[in-house]
Amino acid sequence: MENQIEVTVAGLSRLARNLWWTWNQDAQDVFEELSPRAWRYLYHNAVAVLRELSDEELRARLLDEEFNGRVQEVLRQFDAYLGATDTWAAEHAPGLAKRQVAYFSAEFGFHETLPIAAGGLGMLAGDHAKSASDLGLGFVGVSLFYREGYFQQAINAENWQTEYYSQLDPQNLPLEPVLDDEGQPLICTVEIAAEPVSFRAWVANVGRCPVYLIDANLPTNQPHFRDLTQRVYGGDNSTRIMQEILLGIGGVRLLRRLGVEPSVFHMNEGHAAFLALELMREQISDGTDFDEALAGARRQCLFTTHTPVPAGHDRFGSELMDYAVRHLPGQLNISTDELLALGRVNPSDDNEEFCMTVLALKAARAANGVSELHGQVSREMWFCLYPGGTLDDVPI
Repeated sequence: MENQIEVTVAGLSRLARNLWWTWNQDAQDVFEELSPRAWRYLYHNAVAVLRELSDEELRARLLDEEFNGRVQEVLRQFDAYLGATDTWAAEHAPGLAKRQVAYFSAEFGFHETLPIAAGGLGMLAGDHAKSASDLGLGFVGVSLFYREGYFQQAINAENWQTEYYSQLDPQNLPLEPVLDDEGQPLICTVEIAAEPVSFRAWVANVGRCPVYLIDANLPTNQPHFRDLTQRVYGGDNSTRIMQEILLGIGGVRLLRRLGVEPSVFHMNEGHAAFLALELMREQISDGTDFDEALAGARRQCLFTTHTPVPAGHDRFGSELMDYAVRHLPGQLNISTDELLALGRVNPSDDNEEFCMTVLALKAARAANGVSELHGQVSREMWFCLYPGGTLDDVPI
């Protein structure tokens, strides 16, 4: 009996660190029944609940035969889910299960346990990961691990709404460290403002699909670089462009180190568009010229735009671009002006700021909005990027 309990405890720990339980009610019920009080005040965090309970408390609960039986059934469901070979993709589109899609998003909304999303963009990304898992699709996500997440709200003594941030502890979250062959944290590097910035990663297992979260909070980095992965959409425009370099360029480098070779790179909003420049850099370093590299990146990239108003799209002035990505023109064998032209509606307008959405549209072979109406709004918004045709010709 003692050995069975140890095996069950190990199974619960494995289950808690896979977000599958967040959309399986039976699994949630099991964690709640372990300690209703802890489940409530720890905000439904299965990992934290297990860490809160002593070994004696946990074993006492599992000695209840009826409860233990339900735990075994949940673990059976979990193992069957992970090991299933009769998924929708396996039956209807076996190629999609083998050809991975790399889904880049500045935020993923999975559950309150992991508050690294600010709104609909993240919730859509999280739901895509869960759906891909259920369908058996080859899906790998890339985002940032924000150690303070998104702000939380409270009412103070004067009945005013206030915001506050809490430090997230990876050990208390459904995350696993990404390790190298020697069992140490896998470290990658990206250049930002002509300086090397190191980062590690955590993986959130979303059913069958891994989502990798980049973490720049390393002692080898300068403080302002360590803070890049502190808050969702925190800081000024300088922070934003550096976060997006980390996401796009750093994300591609992370996948390469992991041996992941996606067939498609999906940019969920323009935040991730720098990934296209990294795909181009890889080709150019192998001897491909710029135009061929751009065409090669376009064949690999898809883009979803979310923002319905022009002011909501990230734009960076030429001085900030020169500061943050001054190394890129040399790596792409182009001039600074040619680099800036990739993010401009009018490439010859030196006063136009570099727009991440423009870069994404130019670097993707297909683009879409998030609804039929939003697609129409987006075509109207970006008609200027496709002169000479009609509104219906805008490829969004």
